[in-house]
Amino acid sequence: MSAPATAIADEKAQRELVKDLAEAVSTQAQVANRAWLALITVSLFALIPHALTRDGNIALPFNLGDVPPFWFNGLVFAFLAVLAVAFASAHSQQVRAQKKAHSVIDSLTVGTSSNNVMHLRDYFDMHRKPSLNRVASLAQALRGRYQFFDTNGNLPGWLRFLTLIYYILLKALSFSVYFGLPVVALWQAHRHFSPPGLLHICNIIGTLVAGASLGQVLSLDAIYAVRILKYLWKPTQ
Repeated sequence: MSAPATAIADEKAQRELVKDLAEAVSTQAQVANRAWLALITVSLFALIPHALTRDGNIALPFNLGDVPPFWFNGLVFAFLAVLAVAFASAHSQQVRAQKKAHSVIDSLTVGTSSNNVMHLRDYFDMHRKPSLNRVASLAQALRGRYQFFDTNGNLPGWLRFLTLIYYILLKALSFSVYFGLPVVALWQAHRHFSPPGLLHICNIIGTLVAGASLGQVLSLDAIYAVRILKYLWKPTQ
């Protein structure tokens, strides 16, 4: 087989691999998205003030009746603790899959020609379904004709710096909602559910475990965001 034919075959194989990686990461992102939506639903339900009935109970939505505040707060706290751990696990796996995929793409792009029709990273981004807190594409789009990996070599320094600051602001806003609301809701549920004895111990343990899980994925995502900053500042070719 001639050299050009071999290069084409290799490029096709690389694109198939990148597409498979994008589909795998997308699967993890969809799971994390669903877990976060479930978590934020319960979080908002915990944060919204609830009026008491004449009997001193809390009315449930959809005309499901009313329950004493003790049981209501206990159930909300239990749901939040379980969903926080489930979301943290799903989001952690999504970040791990994303990091591994980009590591493989980095190895594929080392020593390859820059005359390809499309950079493998751009190809990956086109097939990858985003997670709910993915904001890098907004910063990339602001670069106009320099937004793709095969055209950003001539990106002006002022525009590179502007998009870097834009990404930082977007990510900070994303973090405040994506992680901040569940943390506040968990703390609020912990304060409202303060039973004596063994249940109090379970309350403390649940709060610590769920809070630690959210803190772990927050730090994991923050570390990965720093890596994205490096790509935005000086992308790997």
